[in-house]
Amino acid sequence: MVLTLTLSKSLASQGGAVLGAPEVIDTLVDTGRSFIFDTGLNPPAAGAALAALDVLASDPALPGRARERALAISNLAAGSGLETARPAAAVVPVFLGEPQAAVRAAEICAEHGLRVGCFRPPSVPKGRACLRLTARATLDESDLTRLRAALAEIASSTGRSLHP
Repeated sequence: MVLTLTLSKSLASQGGAVLGAPEVIDTLVDTGRSFIFDTGLNPPAAGAALAALDVLASDPALPGRARERALAISNLAAGSGLETARPAAAVVPVFLGEPQAAVRAAEICAEHGLRVGCFRPPSVPKGRACLRLTARATLDESDLTRLRAALAEIASSTGRSLHP
């Protein structure tokens, strides 16, 4: 069995890992071109991932709560008239089309005290510029209220508002 995992999204660290039998790992090290010229995981990132595992062990419900918050964020975006996707994990895209619209939407979020990712071509296909909203287990009702207000303003500024 071979397992791959991301440390950057799942454990708030950086990089990733491949887990497997020694023979598999040796083969990857010897033949994986991208691995040959890569650097090893830095010690602080490894330490952060280990600390995150300790947090998860002490509260195993955290990932489920983060997914619940992601679904709530997706519902808020859709309820505002914005295009989104049902999240598979903690990241919720809000598609705005043109880069200028995504940049303005990120500015609106910042005005509401929200930090969001803003992705434009070439990071995403042309016409699919978007915000990436990241849920966390500790989002509370006041956070969602601020987000609701920001999303309503974004929808209004892009002419997509469901509520005139």
